[in-house]
Amino acid sequence: MHEILKSFTFDDLPTKPPVTGRPKVSEDLQQTIALLSAFDGITRRLVRASPTGVLRVGSGRAVGLHNIVANKDGYTIACVECPASEVMIRAFPDNTGRVFVNIAAAAALNVGYPLFTGEWVSLSVNDMSILQLYIEKETDKVAVIYTE
Repeated sequence: MHEILKSFTFDDLPTKPPVTGRPKVSEDLQQTIALLSAFDGITRRLVRASPTGVLRVGSGRAVGLHNIVANKDGYTIACVECPASEVMIRAFPDNTGRVFVNIAAAAALNVGYPLFTGEWVSLSVNDMSILQLYIEKETDKVAVIYTE
């Protein structure tokens, strides 16, 4: 029988009693855990299914929305550390300039993915802290929606 050296939990899968110490894992339990979880490269995530057994492959539940307004021309902002699975960034339809989105590097004029007025982009991320934004014109706005 295998022994779990480092316990891990799923926030949305409570165990009774809670896993502590170094529990022993039978072959049956090991297969069950493998079937219930997936690894995205950084964290383990719980795989979900409908009551009829269909796997959920859609977007995660939205957990936050931020509207960012530039207070000067050439406004830059780095997103704060926040776990997320997907993020959608949209330039407001009444903007007069462009927005540049960069990943794991500073965004600047013509550096990053350009969003023109009303355009949007959806990205899969593990944490929002890797996103950097550059807003070209003062008072232009960006909406950022992220999922769990």
